Amino acid sequence: MANQIDKKTMQKALVGATMLATSPAWAKGGGDGTSEGGKSQLGVNHLTLEEFAGNNASVCANPDANTTKGSTNTVPNDLTIAVDPFTHNFMAVEFLVRDVLAQGQDQMLFLVYSSQLSPTPQIPTPKSTNKLGIDLSGLEIVAIMDIPSQRLLTQGSSRLGAADPRPHSAVSFNFNFDTSVLPGFIRDNSKVYFQAALLSKSNYNAGRFDEMILSEVDTIGFVPNNCAAGDNVNHGSTDGKGGSQLSDGGGHDQTEATNPNTGGK
Repeated sequence: MANQIDKKTMQKALVGATMLATSPAWAKGGGDGTSEGGKSQLGVNHLTLEEFAGNNASVCANPDANTTKGSTNTVPNDLTIAVDPFTHNFMAVEFLVRDVLAQGQDQMLFLVYSSQLSPTPQIPTPKSTNKLGIDLSGLEIVAIMDIPSQRLLTQGSSRLGAADPRPHSAVSFNFNFDTSVLPGFIRDNSKVYFQAALLSKSNYNAGRFDEMILSEVDTIGFVPNNCAAGDNVNHGSTDGKGGSQLSDGGGHDQTEATNPNTGGK
């Protein structure tokens, strides 16, 4: 569905975003978005970002964190990953971004993270109800995907109505955390902040990063070995075959409540 782009393209995106953030026009404009207070339309003016356990991973959610879910999220936006660096040299977390609406033009999808939040958005995004929440000084691009254009077919009407000609898609991919560097995050009680962004390839090539629509900011922390008692836990596979299982704080299987977009996760 989506092809990864080379590192040079990723660097171009990062440099372009930083230049926009430091431009006089942005400083003068202040970054207020025209979409503020507008109707929330998934895929039109915002995205949703979700995380699920992949191979060797256990993703933990405090039951009280359910209050951090947005109206279009199925899992909390504040999660913890249990890390055992002596058992596995990597662990995978599946990131799921939706909705990517079919367009008659190519699009670019980004996932970025930073170890810091910004008190105010550093790039204006007037078309997005979600604003850039992470700090650009520590920003790194986790993934960048090329979403090819799709031909939109005219939909016929029926007695029940008519279908929207734009299909809605979810883009998912695994990110392999290097467990050798995570003990430092555990020791310092550090968190990382993730956010997804989507814009047309023409705007990307023109450096128009203010045309992005964004997901909410998701927070991930790290704990040693096991999730805290009482947490809801999404367990990833340890045999390399994929799949995951969700259990609540009492150890009860809740697998049916996990990601429906990836074969029962």
